[in-house]
This record gives sequence, C-alpha cells and structure tokens, in this order.
Amino acid sequence: MSELVTLVMEPRDKTGKNENGRLRRSGYVPCILYGPEIKENIQGKVSMREIERIASKRWETLRLTVKLPSGEEEMCLIRELQKHPISDMPLHVDFLRLVKGRKITVKIPVEAAGRDAAPGVKDGGVLEVIHELEVETLPMSIPDVISVDVSALHVGESIHVKDLKLPENVEVLADPEEIVAIVATSRGVEEAEPEAAEQSAADVEVVAKGKAAKEEE
Repeated sequence: MSELVTLVMEPRDKTGKNENGRLRRSGYVPCILYGPEIKENIQGKVSMREIERIASKRWETLRLTVKLPSGEEEMCLIRELQKHPISDMPLHVDFLRLVKGRKITVKIPVEAAGRDAAPGVKDGGVLEVIHELEVETLPMSIPDVISVDVSALHVGESIHVKDLKLPENVEVLADPEEIVAIVATSRGVEEAEPEAAEQSAADVEVVAKGKAAKEEE
C-alpha cells in the first residue's frame, strides 16, 4: 500500500479553454474534485511540477491527501489524468474523494514473479500476463500491485483469477475462471516442427530416388 502524498489545490474562479491554457502556461493544471457526500464538485488548480512528479509513478493506485482551498483536507485518488498526446504534458486532473470504510473500485497493475524460473519459459514457451485487474477494496487497503507467482508454470499451464492470493479486503471483479497468466507455445517452436517434417519428407524422397537409380543400373 502506497504512502499518502500531499497535494495542494488552489482556487480557480474562471473556466474555459482560454483560461485553462493560461493556467498551464503559468505552471498549473486545472483540476476537479468529486465523490461521495460532495454535493457540488470542487474546481481548482494544482502545481504542474507536482502532477508531473506523481504522473511518473503508478498514480492509479496512489492515495493522496488533497488540501482544498477551504483549508480542509480530503483523501483522494486520481480518477483521470488527461495528457497532451504529443508532449505528454498534464492537461487536467480528476480527483475522487475516498471515504474510510466505504469500498471503491480501482484497477490494479498485475506483475509476474518468478518469470525466469518458470519451466515453460525455459523450454521456449512465451509467458503472457494480463496487464491489470479491477478490484473492489477499502481505501486503506488499496494494493500497489497484484503479484502472480508463475515460477511453476509449464507450457500450456495457466493461473486463473480464482488461484490468486489477494490481500485482505481486496476482491477481484472478474470471472473466477478468467486467465491471469499463461505460458503459451512459442510460434517459432510451432513453425519449426512442420519445417522439420518437410525436411524429413525431402530426405525420404532423395533416398527413394537414389535407390531407384541404383536398381536401374
């Protein structure tokens, strides 16, 4: 579970494309905060430098303490971070208010542990792992990643959602039979087998022709 990161939201009175562009040029990113028990969304601006620093991490699961213009503090997640398609500059941030004791849904990255030790990989198989899983959890129990031990997998073997060892208060919102990781047969290996068969057939044909020629002599 990630440590809380503090972020200061300053007031933003004006909105619109021109105003947002001016904010970005002055080193800020327009933002909005919403969530449970917030009757009216709170608009503001946050430091461009701080958002870029956060964006370099796994921000999807990073819990934040956001200091509001009113002086109050709220525990939040970044629900959406819009970036420029070319420059990757942050354009807008959506903060979701978290309430202790109230579950939320969040997408958690999946990481494979023991990849190099997997017998199937050593035999030439290809390890395929799902990128992320959506879970339901409490704010204080949000995991950084879901780790999957693949060290015992042979070619053709897989790990399903039902096989995962999850932290307390974390439930995956997916079919228990959904495959999370699998060691698939390498395409190169598949293609090599027919090639070997063709070579064997060609060898047989050469031997047969040689035998026929000798009989004619």
